[in-house]
Amino acid sequence: MGTSLKPDLASNQDGFSLIEILIAMAILALAMLAAATMQLGSIRNNASGNMVTQASMLGKAQMEVLKNTPDIEDIANGDEFNLDADGQPGGIYNRSWRVVNRGATARRITVTVEWKKRGKSRSIIISSNTRGNGV
Repeated sequence: MGTSLKPDLASNQDGFSLIEILIAMAILALAMLAAATMQLGSIRNNASGNMVTQASMLGKAQMEVLKNTPDIEDIANGDEFNLDADGQPGGIYNRSWRVVNRGATARRITVTVEWKKRGKSRSIIISSNTRGNGV
């Protein structure tokens, strides 16, 4: 009659130990850190792509203005500084254009949009050869 209704605590392995919980938390923390790093990289790349798109649109807009000027003599080289994405003052973009006459009715137009991001200079260059009135 030496049987006891109490289970033997030494042989009972139910539940988690403190070390198992700490290891699981460390793995979870590393996974969350990796996800946060990936999210930050995605945000940076998205912002960079947005800046390139805005610079490209600024360059295209100026190229259209210059190409649609019918008289070659009316076009001079030019520079605009501190433009925003809409071409208005107060932004990070500098836009310049150069027109080289290639004869009586032909010209080469080069539009450059520059900006700085994290201390590095970036630029977009758009060039076009035109003949006659505009295009």
